[in-house]
Amino acid sequence: MPEKLGICVARPDSMTHVLGLARAAKKGGRDIDIFLTGQGVHLTRDPRFPELLKVARIGVCEVSYHANGYKGQPVPGLADKDFVTQMRNAEMVEKCDRYLVL
Repeated sequence: MPEKLGICVARPDSMTHVLGLARAAKKGGRDIDIFLTGQGVHLTRDPRFPELLKVARIGVCEVSYHANGYKGQPVPGLADKDFVTQMRNAEMVEKCDRYLVL
């Protein structure tokens, strides 16, 4: 079973770092879980977001998504099941071999 990297993103200016980390981890044979929370949900509007979907499993904090003004706005590539609670973040911490916060 491959090692798993978890990345929690709470900053809106982190796409370059997140994408670089995710690509490198994927190239190294790791699975990647990303949780977007707080202002990190703005990454769903970044034009590079589809690239991130190709290398990682993404969960978006639904409360943060709504609080940042996106309620009712779909994200191409994400399903309703991908809008989650902070419980997903807690599970990620438990299940990942490495965990980063940006």
